[in-house]
Amino acid sequence: MRKYEFNEESARQAGASNYIDATGKYKGAFTQAKQIISKKGSEGIEFSFEADDGRTANYLQLWTFDVDGKPLYGKKVLDAVMCCARIKTLTPQKGTIQGKNGQEDAILFPGLQGRPIGLLLQREEYQKNNGDLGYKFNIYAPFHAETEMMAVELLDGKTVPEMLPKVLEGLQDKPLQSRSRPAAASQHAQSENPADPWD
Repeated sequence: MRKYEFNEESARQAGASNYIDATGKYKGAFTQAKQIISKKGSEGIEFSFEADDGRTANYLQLWTFDVDGKPLYGKKVLDAVMCCARIKTLTPQKGTIQGKNGQEDAILFPGLQGRPIGLLLQREEYQKNNGDLGYKFNIYAPFHAETEMMAVELLDGKTVPEMLPKVLEGLQDKPLQSRSRPAAASQHAQSENPADPWD
C-alpha cells in the first residue's frame, strides 16, 4: 500500500499547461537541436526548449541558409543564440531522436543541448492546411540567461543589461498574415521572412 504525502508544488501545477503558451521572456535550456530542410531546399535548425519552470516549447525553427547557400535572417538569430550560449562552433552529429512515429534518424547539434539560455518567444498565428487557425512560436531574440544581456551587449563588453526590457516592452503576438496582399507588400514580406516553413 502506498502512503501519500501532500506536495504543494505538485498541487499548484494541477490543471496548468505543460507548454509555453504566451509571448514573453523565458529562461531555460535547449533539450534538442536538429537540422531541418524545407521543401524548397532551405536549411535550418529546429529547437526544443524547456523553461526553468518545466514548461516546454517545441518546433522552434530558425531558417539559416536558402537553397543557394545564401544566409537568411535566421542565421543572425542563430549567431546571437550561440553568443548568448557561449558557443563558437556547432558541429553536426548523426543521431536518433524520438519522432512522432517512434525512433528516427536525424542530424543533431549536441553542443547546444543543456546550455542555459534566455529566449524572447513570440507567438505567431498561422493557417493550417485544413483552414483552421493554429499558432507556433518564434525565437524573437536570445539573451544570456545569467546576466540578461543581449548578444550585442556581450560583444561590446557591457556590464549592465539595458536592452532586454526595451525589446520586451515592444514584443507582441504576431497575428495571421493575410495571403491576399498586393504584390509589392508580398515582396516586402518575403524579404523580411525569406524562408517560410509553412508554404
